[in-house]
Amino acid sequence: MVNAKEAFRGIAEIEVKSALPGWLCLRIAPEIKLKEVVVGFFRSQMADLPEDLRENLCTALDELLSNTLEHGCRLGPRCGCELTAIRTTRMVLLQIRDAGPGFELDAVAHAAVNNPPEDPLRHAELRSQMGLRPGGFGILLVKQIADDLIYNERGNEVAFVKYLDRQPH
Repeated sequence: MVNAKEAFRGIAEIEVKSALPGWLCLRIAPEIKLKEVVVGFFRSQMADLPEDLRENLCTALDELLSNTLEHGCRLGPRCGCELTAIRTTRMVLLQIRDAGPGFELDAVAHAAVNNPPEDPLRHAELRSQMGLRPGGFGILLVKQIADDLIYNERGNEVAFVKYLDRQPH
């Protein structure tokens, strides 16, 4: 298994703050291309998990990093984010924080997570009216994967928890 310091050596836009096998902490510059590098490394660190669980965890990390870098940081050169990934025998915890202004989850009407049950595609119409690309399913998808998904009150930090001991064997 490759250590984080080795994996990110030569990538100045990723600072390794902790490289312990059970506690990874990275400072990531606000560049979407870095997301793929980080998710690829995370995938390699979860290689011992069942493939479907590993891919779900990687999908969740990809979505959370996308939201952080695109919306939280707005790809601003002075923003960036910090990712902490903690793994025990019983759970995976992903904590992501950015320096952006944050958001209120209930106020994001253009996200599928806030669609009323009787109108499951309402956000798609709102996105079109706002001139946004199709999408808006990220938070809803991550909520389906997570056992717990918690945002801080400012909306610029999220904690994702997946319990490994609840998985079918």
